[in-house]
Amino acid sequence: MRPGQVNTNEFEAAILERMASNDALLKPLIGSLHVLSRTYTGVGSFTNFACSETVVELGDRAFDLSSLIKMPGVPNGMGAVLFCKSGKPECLETFTYGDDHWEGVHEGFSIE
Repeated sequence: MRPGQVNTNEFEAAILERMASNDALLKPLIGSLHVLSRTYTGVGSFTNFACSETVVELGDRAFDLSSLIKMPGVPNGMGAVLFCKSGKPECLETFTYGDDHWEGVHEGFSIE
């Protein structure tokens, strides 16, 4: 794949699908996301998107994941927030709870 035009990974896709199941406005946008960059912070990550579609009703707002992400090696679990700007998803932030660390390996995760 060309740089800047990668797809969401399994972890990001699962989070986005769960968020979209709680808000129908997100559903049509999930398939049009292209990952521009991923940054791992040691306690979470930031995934920046380009989106070819717009849902004006989204405006500028944030969507919280209402479920806990269970991650091997992260005892207190993880959360996520999707930031939208001008009707488009812009950035997915994941984060650990407590003082837990996470280096970006997502094998074995589940969303409650």
